Amino acid sequence: MPNDVSDDAPVAGLYESLITHRLAERMKQLDSTGWRSIDASVGAESAPHVLSRHIGATVRQVLQGLSPAEQVIAANHILESLNTIEGATEWVDLVTDGPRQLLAVAEHEEPGVYSIRPATPLSETALITNAPEDPSLGFELRAELATADRVDLLCAFVKWHGLRVLEKPLSSARERGIPIRVLTTTYIGATERRALDRLVRDFSAEVKVNYELRSTRLHAKAWLFRRDSGFDTAYVGSSNLSKAALLDGLEWNVRLSSVATPSVLRKFEATFDAYWSEPAFESYDPDRDAQRLDDALSRAGGGGRPGSTSITLSGLEVRPYPHQRDMLERLEVERTVHDRHRNLLVAATGTGKTVMAALDYKRLRQTLGRDPRLLFVAHRKEILEQSLRVYQNVLIDANFGELLFSGEIPTRWTHVFASEPFPTSA
Repeated sequence: MPNDVSDDAPVAGLYESLITHRLAERMKQLDSTGWRSIDASVGAESAPHVLSRHIGATVRQVLQGLSPAEQVIAANHILESLNTIEGATEWVDLVTDGPRQLLAVAEHEEPGVYSIRPATPLSETALITNAPEDPSLGFELRAELATADRVDLLCAFVKWHGLRVLEKPLSSARERGIPIRVLTTTYIGATERRALDRLVRDFSAEVKVNYELRSTRLHAKAWLFRRDSGFDTAYVGSSNLSKAALLDGLEWNVRLSSVATPSVLRKFEATFDAYWSEPAFESYDPDRDAQRLDDALSRAGGGGRPGSTSITLSGLEVRPYPHQRDMLERLEVERTVHDRHRNLLVAATGTGKTVMAALDYKRLRQTLGRDPRLLFVAHRKEILEQSLRVYQNVLIDANFGELLFSGEIPTRWTHVFASEPFPTSA
């Protein structure tokens, strides 16, 4: 709990306390003894939240000293006092005896319907650390999945054994027709393809993968459980979808609630939807994309050098990243719409300019129906050799291109990879 400035011994530091009559008097005393108190007006948008927080804290302290029956009487007395405010009547709803809570509404009366629910109340927040005396994250997620109407997962790593922990509630969700969306990446090669395959095939999940290794460093791990009743919940923290992270790992995850933290839930929802719409996250189809994902995971895990222009994908189709695809489309517009055929492509180091150039040449060759001449210029032999391999892999032609560098002279002079200065008599 924050320190009370009304205490005898003031504590210097930051505060965010609503100024009450009692606090205002204490501030005067502090100012008279050489202390300085700094205050500011509460903004119009923040005022309802700040005031209701103060009222709630005060009421909570008062109710704690009363019996349940007396608590209901006191609560209704407070609510009735609001009826004197114009326009407040429609919002004032008195509490019945008990007090009691509505826990579920079911379409059919069945034994055990909605008997499974999270250990943390839907209206509350909590810190889940997988401590022995507390419910594990895996326990809570199983209960959340069993009662959700829509599920969103943003997770850097998706592991097979982590999926096994949630197997039963995921199967139940599929049987109930619950939409599941998953966003993940190939970062450091930790995701397992068989886990994504099963999400799609066995649990009817929509999965999108970000293959970009140069710019994407997604570390977020978050679940959002939406309910038609409006009691949405979410988990944000350190746990990836792995067995240890869900059951007994030293993980910290914060449970959020649309009742206790509505603004955070709204931001979560909006941000996830924004990610879902980004071209960088591409839909994953096991039948179509399995080999591509395997290659990306291998490179990300150290089987390749994604930050280099040296690409060895012999026999595989080279596909552009979203940012490369965008630039290639702009080049196509310049040629086909504006009839501009002298174009300069400017891009930062490490964004794959050579791959873009090779893909552009491949498309140009297909469009023209012939083999246009090519001159590729770089200042070092290593770059020329790497670039030549990129073109050969993109075009799936091991004989494409010739080097012109330090004594190496082309014979065909059709596709030349050269370093300045080079002969002008050729």
